[in-house]
Order: sequence, then structure tokens, then C-alpha cells
Amino acid sequence: MNNNIVVPSTLRCAGRELRRAFDAQLEQLTKPDFVRAWCAIAYAFPGLHPDGYVEAESAWPRVLRRFASEAWRRVDAGELVDEELYPCDAQWTDLYDRMNRHEEDETARRLQITADYGELADG
Repeated sequence: MNNNIVVPSTLRCAGRELRRAFDAQLEQLTKPDFVRAWCAIAYAFPGLHPDGYVEAESAWPRVLRRFASEAWRRVDAGELVDEELYPCDAQWTDLYDRMNRHEEDETARRLQITADYGELADG
């Protein structure tokens, strides 16, 4: 993988990444640290989309809009690739984790995402 995507394994892990990012100035975070926090947002809030985050009718909580603004700043500077701006595997994984029933192909996809982008639950 040539991107910095990390899919949290649980909401607790996503929360830990967000707390770390809240304690820092976003523009000073390294790319890997920012992308970890950005993926944590995608995991914890899978209904949010980076496009249109500033619009009044967007669902973005005010406290998270600065992350979207920073993501777009980094895109404009050529620092993030599309897969990092739109971490759909993190979003999908959260939705999967909240489901009660899983189809065989969904479970296979979840395992593959974990192998490609996952982090340890206690890590």
C-alpha cells in the first residue's frame, strides 16, 4: 500500500485517534497522523462526506469541520491522494461492524480490509 490509510478496529480505537488529533494543531500533524485521524472520523461518522462540509445543511459537526478543512488544504497542496481524502473502507467497516448479520462476502471483505489497513484493537 502506498497510502497512509489505517482503518480503526473499534470505535474505541477511532476515539483514541481523534483525541490525539484534538490535542495537536492539525496543520502540524504528520501526514500519517493526520490520515489516521481522518480515517477515524470516517469510521466513527460514516455518513459524513468531505464534499460540501462547509454548507449550512451539511451534517458535519462544527468541531469536526476543521478536519475537513485541513484535508482539503492538504489535497490542494498535493499531500493527499483520493483514497486518503475519501477513506471509504473505513466508512464501510464501521457500517459492517454495526450490523448484526453478515453475508459471507461481507465478512471476506472485512477481513481483507483488516489485512490491508487494519490496526490492533489494543494498539
